[in-house]
Amino acid sequence: MKRLKFKDFNLLDLSILCFQIFSLFYTLYLLFHKDFSGILLATITFGATTAPSDIAIYFDAVFTQSLALNRKQLIDNIGTSNAFFHKLIKSDMYESAPGGTDIREELMYALSPMESYDGYDELSLQTTDGITTAVFEWRQLAVPISYSMKELKQNKQRILNLVKSKMTQMELGIQEGFATHFMQGSGDLALATAKVNAVNGSSSINPIALMIAYDPTTATSIGNISQSTSTWWRNKTKTFGATTTYDAFLREWMNIFNSCGLGTGGPPDICLCDQTTYELASFALYQRYRQTSSAMDFPFTNIKIPFGSNNSLLVLDEKTPDVYSNLTSTATYGSMYLINSKFFKVRYEEDSDFQMLKDENGKEFTKPINQDARVGHTAWMGQVTLNNRRKHGVWGKIP
Repeated sequence: MKRLKFKDFNLLDLSILCFQIFSLFYTLYLLFHKDFSGILLATITFGATTAPSDIAIYFDAVFTQSLALNRKQLIDNIGTSNAFFHKLIKSDMYESAPGGTDIREELMYALSPMESYDGYDELSLQTTDGITTAVFEWRQLAVPISYSMKELKQNKQRILNLVKSKMTQMELGIQEGFATHFMQGSGDLALATAKVNAVNGSSSINPIALMIAYDPTTATSIGNISQSTSTWWRNKTKTFGATTTYDAFLREWMNIFNSCGLGTGGPPDICLCDQTTYELASFALYQRYRQTSSAMDFPFTNIKIPFGSNNSLLVLDEKTPDVYSNLTSTATYGSMYLINSKFFKVRYEEDSDFQMLKDENGKEFTKPINQDARVGHTAWMGQVTLNNRRKHGVWGKIP
């Protein structure tokens, strides 16, 4: 029989094991002391879970504790649904912000001039106004967690399994939400508009089509800075030409890739594209270089790009939209986003990083009016920001 080791358990399993051990010791306490009145621990009553109210309290306690213990894993798993988020989280660009009315990123758009002098020459006193700030609005997201009392009664001998199911359901909802809202915005003909809640009119995180615009000359503000008047705040863009060979495809790709790599900070480290574009690029790379390889430690379909710094990846993302047609589907044209993750961040409010919301009585789960159920919400507050748009690009109308 295989001996289980500590590393075989994840945080959720450990938290559930702790509750099971607690229940065992409490049962022994009752047997020896013959006291079956129950025990009160903070606002959570542990005891027999035969009564619906006790089952609900038990479920709420286990779920909340499991969420607290698994928050780091939950955040890591957001990156499993999108290569861009995976790169940011693994490179420590998932950062807290101290709250306030907005999120601010310091920008440097001009350098102090260096000039020569000799001996007693007069030195320049010219000041340089090359520092500004990009201002990003907070956005709030929430995922509901609900259960009916019927579910609890049906699973009262398997409460821990129900907790696991609800945790998985919530986690998958967060992964899908982040990826879709960022990659596709409000959908067809509105890729650059943040996803809008049809019920209350609120907006989600900034989409990639806004941050890396296919037309960066329009009168649009990103971070409260107009890309129309501030030319230094524009990303690179390119429309596919009338090329018909693999080598011509590579020349166009290298052109925008190298354009994004000009200046300090290096070239893009992720070229994110749809399936058709990925396959076209794969054949082009193989025909020119005769061999391709993948980064085995990167959990997405990828190919190492042999040009540039040799540290960049071509990555397939099924949610990449058609930027030329402004559509979520790439049935007509493909697209490629060239991203330098050093200049992107996901900022979150330090007290709102996937926390359970509480009502005025401090409860995480509440009973809706006229329903025999309980509902809670896991909430996040933050935004996707960047501090140098010139290091990113988008390539559209790829056949």
